Amino acid sequence: MQGNENALTIVTPDFITQRVSNLASLKVTVVGAGGTGSQVLAKLFQLNNIAHALTGEYFQVEVYDPDTVSAANIGRQAFYPFDIGKNKAEVLVNRFVAFSNQPWEAHPEQFAPQIDSYSHHTKRVIFGCVDTVSARKTIHAAFANANDCIWIDCGNDANSANVIMGINARIENQRTYIPTVYDLYKQQMDTDPDTNVESCSAEDAINKQDFGINDMAAAYAVQMFWQLLRHGQCEYQGVQIDLSTGETHAIKPDPDLWAMYGWEPSVH
Repeated sequence: MQGNENALTIVTPDFITQRVSNLASLKVTVVGAGGTGSQVLAKLFQLNNIAHALTGEYFQVEVYDPDTVSAANIGRQAFYPFDIGKNKAEVLVNRFVAFSNQPWEAHPEQFAPQIDSYSHHTKRVIFGCVDTVSARKTIHAAFANANDCIWIDCGNDANSANVIMGINARIENQRTYIPTVYDLYKQQMDTDPDTNVESCSAEDAINKQDFGINDMAAAYAVQMFWQLLRHGQCEYQGVQIDLSTGETHAIKPDPDLWAMYGWEPSVH
């Protein structure tokens, strides 16, 4: 997906700009602590240290993942042999907390918030690092019901990735909705069943997702958050990455492009 001259510039939502001077009140939720999620967390740890250096405060980070570390996770994901059998979210949070005073919280469970709790009180940034349609639908339901929320979805296969940001928030005091990965691929997600299959070995895991693709997706996802947090805007809604060809294309926030994918502003 690439945009044209009608593409928009995404201005930072009000709930982010209002919290730049009170960063401790901003909550970042990472759903999934596997291949991409563990890389996102490492980059958020770095970003939080930068934010603290600039403002004297850390933003909050919470991590959801019910899975435990297996031998197949060693190497491709940010885990080591002594982590095997432990919960992924708890392992990573304990590791990062040991090296800083950042306010991190682990939830060794699936992200399944009560939709009613995602009301006008919910103001957060969600990084979706999941590999099933059902998990994305859960995130989308919470996102759509929230008053102020950013959802950055990271999806990848063996050597390519899509990173797509959706926004449901006030921007310059006007209600704004930027379509999510689910909005743009709704027909496909509603008809395709979940196809995730657990890897039995490190070799299987690498065949499923080649070395570097998770790190690339995570880098762009967290960079988009940084653009909004630090620079007040982001010129792109996402990226397409292909490691086999070395090509990366920006996905522009373009209403014509959204319409091509079947999404109209009045439908969400």
